[in-house]
Amino acid sequence: MLDGFYVGYMSADGYGVVLFVFKGKAIVGVDAGGVKFDGNFDQDPATKAYSGKISVDAPPNIDLIQGINTGPNGLKYEVPFTMPENFLEAPFIKITTPFGAVNVKLEKLRDLGDAA
Repeated sequence: MLDGFYVGYMSADGYGVVLFVFKGKAIVGVDAGGVKFDGNFDQDPATKAYSGKISVDAPPNIDLIQGINTGPNGLKYEVPFTMPENFLEAPFIKITTPFGAVNVKLEKLRDLGDAA
């Protein structure tokens, strides 16, 4: 079961850290700059890979790790992703966003326990 808290170490033009919660087939996350992540995923029964989509909601006037500023209105965009079944063992996962590629290393911090 994937349910739990994860840290995502992200790098592109810059570097960032995101806290994610996986629960069921949902992912939610947030970083220190106030960027919010909401998404869903499924596991392919044949390949065992995970794939889904994350909506990113970035607040106004911050710099994203892709090297762009969100401007006075902030930015909202969607990012499709695919991860191998053993994504925690992968050195990184390459995610292609509308503003450039981002490398993500995920590490599970703990299970959800009774919160699940």
